[in-house]
Amino acid sequence: MPVEFTISSKNLYDAGLQVSKCSFHPSEPVLACAIDGGKICLYHKQHTEFKGAAELIVPLSQWNETVLNPVPTQYPVSGISCLQWDVEGKRLAVGYENGTLILWSRDGCRLFERRKHTSRIWSIRWNPILLNVFASGSNDRSALVWDADKKPSPLVQRFVAHDGDRIHDVVWISEIQFASFSRDQNDGIVHICQIGRETPIMTFVHGDSIEALKWNGRFNLLASVSSSSDDRLLLQVWSPSRKDPIRRLNYTNKSRVGCIDWFPPGRESDSLLIVGGCADGSLIVWNLNDDEDQHQTLYGHSLAVNDVSFSPDRRWLASVDQDGYLIIRLTTVSYQSR
Repeated sequence: MPVEFTISSKNLYDAGLQVSKCSFHPSEPVLACAIDGGKICLYHKQHTEFKGAAELIVPLSQWNETVLNPVPTQYPVSGISCLQWDVEGKRLAVGYENGTLILWSRDGCRLFERRKHTSRIWSIRWNPILLNVFASGSNDRSALVWDADKKPSPLVQRFVAHDGDRIHDVVWISEIQFASFSRDQNDGIVHICQIGRETPIMTFVHGDSIEALKWNGRFNLLASVSSSSDDRLLLQVWSPSRKDPIRRLNYTNKSRVGCIDWFPPGRESDSLLIVGGCADGSLIVWNLNDDEDQHQTLYGHSLAVNDVSFSPDRRWLASVDQDGYLIIRLTTVSYQSR
């Protein structure tokens, strides 16, 4: 299953907008971008009759724009540190540097605003099965589970890191369980936590300090990646039912990878692809079904890539670098007849 990536000819950076994070809507051609000053811009691709791949490469600056401006209400506005759409695309949860969390509706209404974290929120992840539930991980060494429909307080449970480390990401792996990690852990411990339990029910040991963690719900696989000071890169894939990784890719002389995303599944026979954003500005695309560990390298950024995101329809790949430069790539999948 060859996958080609074609870079868009113009981006938001050309219009003077600096992006820190981005998230594709789960079903519509809408990209939510975190902009300097705590604002969110929703970019909607205009519908055009499909006439081939070239018709899809539309400069993002020509997409329709909606701005969600978090005017201070209960708490001061700070920079955005993470954001994610819910599974149905009805709500957008946004985390801020000062620990504030704001939940927006698809049409731009502020649903609620809370500050249960006392420091930067590193990640927000919606539960793929319990559609009203999401989790957040923070610098304050806690992970919080929320229910967006729970009144008067949406907070369900607070998990405190017993090892005293910051929680950099939380990733749902089932209806009631999530994985979490901290970059403070030199041995790369992944904790599996469960709603209703105060302590982790399982741990995985990656081996090096983890940079990123990502779950593939279609195949029930968890990917973790680390980069050491001697330019050694380690990508591992785990099954929650096993203590040891089912796939391990080890490289030397590779740039640090700080973020990853799975290529969304399509046909049952699709190859398993992971894209990683590197400190040298490149992207690495791994095909996990390739026994020879071959990978593809994409270029375009000049600074470290902070975020990568595939659109759920597999059509677009967005990447953001340290300078706020956003690149949109068109992905083209070609199936070979047997």
